[in-house]
Parts: sequence; C-alpha cells; structure tokens
Amino acid sequence: MSVFTNNPVIADPSQPNAIFFAQTRETLIDTDIYSRFIYSCENNFRRSRFYKDYKCDVMNKGLYRDQNMASITSDMADLELHHHFPTLKQATIMITEHLLNTKGCVTTFEVVQALEQAHRNNWMAVIILSETQHQMFHADPSNFISLTQCYGNPFKFIDYYIDGMTLDISFKLLIQLKLETEHNNKSFSPNIIRARDQILSWQNGTL
Repeated sequence: MSVFTNNPVIADPSQPNAIFFAQTRETLIDTDIYSRFIYSCENNFRRSRFYKDYKCDVMNKGLYRDQNMASITSDMADLELHHHFPTLKQATIMITEHLLNTKGCVTTFEVVQALEQAHRNNWMAVIILSETQHQMFHADPSNFISLTQCYGNPFKFIDYYIDGMTLDISFKLLIQLKLETEHNNKSFSPNIIRARDQILSWQNGTL
C-alpha cells in the first residue's frame, strides 16, 4: 500500500488499474458515479443515529408543529425535517467539492462527519413540516418558506464552504435570497447581503 495525494491505494503490477480508498476528481469525473457518491453520502447521513437525535433535539426546542400549518402536531401526523437553505443535497455537494479542493480526495465517511458537524454548529436552515406539506413543497417550486421560519444559521455554512460552491447551486441560492428579500418588503439583512456578495464574487472568480 502506498499513499498518493493523501489517498491510500492498492496496486498490483499485474493489474492495469489500482484501487483507491477515497474518491478523487478523476474517479468522480463520470456524472453517474458522482451522483451515486452524493446519494450515498446523503443516504448514510439520513439513516444515521445522529440524524434521528438531531431531529428530536430540534423538536424538543419547540419545533414540534408543522411550521406551515401550526395546528398539526406530531400527535396528528408524521413530522419531517426539511433542509431549506441549502438543501441537504446542496450541502453534501458543497462539502464534497470543498474536500476535493482542499485535500484532493474524499470519502463517504468524511462527508457524513462534516454534515454532522455542520448540524452541531447549527449551520443548516431546517424546518419541521408534516409529510404532506413536505411533499407539496418539493412538488411545487413556487411554494415559499422564509429563512425566518427556519432553525439555524446557514450563512455560517456558506462562509465555511464557499470554495465548494458549484454554478448550479450558486444560482439556486441567489434565487432563494432574492425571494427572501421580496417577501420581506425588499429589506436586505446584513447576512443576506454578505451571502449574496460572496456567491456573486465566487461566480465572477474574484473571491
């Protein structure tokens, strides 16, 4: 076993391909492989004990009702944790890109650990919705949830993982920030201004 760019590898002179422990830019260049890796990270996080404990902790802090329909409680319907800004998939991609940019390789374990830490730090904007409301939100892009309804400070996440931004995610986050401003009578909060400027600087290559 040898180490190349922080990535353990098993190689056999009689075999044409080496086996790497972690994923790299080269191994993730295929979009199908990249998508499966992101899905695996996200799925492992959702199935973890930490995720279940985190959801219980959020509900114990007072978010035990559907935040869109306050009359619905956990006694009346299944309540789900919705990652709003960024979404859990967007956060997973940004962490993956950050690790690829900073250390050259990435594992599912590292991404899941980073997701757990981001949640411990309350860097994710999450909200509790009933299963039906959650499905309706994802089915209709015109549905709006304000960041003021959410628990957590996602601007810290953007600060830390800005180098993991992608063009697709940057456009989606900017749209959300624009909607947030429009629904608050065009009032710009310092956090929204900073996040918008960071994302625009990243897009322009001036960050």
